[in-house]
Amino acid sequence: MICSCNCNLKRRSEKSPRKTCLQGFIPAVILTIIVGISSPVEAAVRVVTTTPGYADIVKQIGGSRVSVASVMRGPENAHNVSPRPSQMMKVKKAKLFVHSGLDGEAWAPLLLKGTRNANLLPGRPGNVDLSRGIRLKEVPQRGQLTRALGDIHVFGNTHYALDPLNVVIIARTITDALKRIEPSAADEFEANYKAYAKRMRDLADRLVKKMKPFNGIPVVTYHRTWPYFLARFGLVSIGEVEPKPGISPGPRHLIECVENMQSQGAKIIIVETFNSLQNAQSVAGRVSGKAVVLAQEVKAIPGIDTYEKLFEYDIDQLIAAFKEVGVKPKRSE
Repeated sequence: MICSCNCNLKRRSEKSPRKTCLQGFIPAVILTIIVGISSPVEAAVRVVTTTPGYADIVKQIGGSRVSVASVMRGPENAHNVSPRPSQMMKVKKAKLFVHSGLDGEAWAPLLLKGTRNANLLPGRPGNVDLSRGIRLKEVPQRGQLTRALGDIHVFGNTHYALDPLNVVIIARTITDALKRIEPSAADEFEANYKAYAKRMRDLADRLVKKMKPFNGIPVVTYHRTWPYFLARFGLVSIGEVEPKPGISPGPRHLIECVENMQSQGAKIIIVETFNSLQNAQSVAGRVSGKAVVLAQEVKAIPGIDTYEKLFEYDIDQLIAAFKEVGVKPKRSE
């Protein structure tokens, strides 16, 4: 009897430490879950942008402090986007909605209206219009706004992000917006902006020098996507494959394009990923030239996932095309 009792006591004493360990383990698990819920990833500022390029800049400035989604994928025409319901839900939960402003993204106001997030409406802190501070090109004069001119933009050309120095201005606007929403990280955002702005200015200087031997070379573009890009890098547009913005070319206009290129010695046609490469090639082929597809947007072409890569890629493609068709660079002065 004594032996049996002692064994029972021994068994109970062996179980006691296990019970104590389990009691200590459960609170630890609960604490881990709580910490996980309040982790920096969950606390990140939610931002939705219209384009992948703007999302790139938000990431460059916000780092781990932001969670970013883009409505556009990249290759499509920014003027003709149909947002999905899932994207509308992302916008609804966002603290910032970053867009081009003007009238280039006519679908954006409708997207915002559907979300019913008052903080993101124009004039509110969550609405970030990136056209502020940009010196716009091709602003129509009074009396020029008629349907006969095609799909022109009321406030000016909306493709201002294709100038690396305009990207610096865009980054400044995004930085200020993030600082308003998350003032505790203002110093971090400002430091990231300064580093990014320096990289973009250095990149612009280097690529401008790289293009200097080709300054003044005439080119044709498919759509009026490129005035800011061409002006920054010293090229001259002599016309578009489209007879009017947004209007598909007919046979007569394509013939006129050929004649125009022949008369002005142009050999290169710049094409966006969403426009007809076949049309451009048919014109370029008649002047022994070349149609070259450039990235008009971040992620328009696989692997081009930042603005820095976009400008590097587009300049390299252009220079290679010039050399291929026999455009001789000017001698350095």
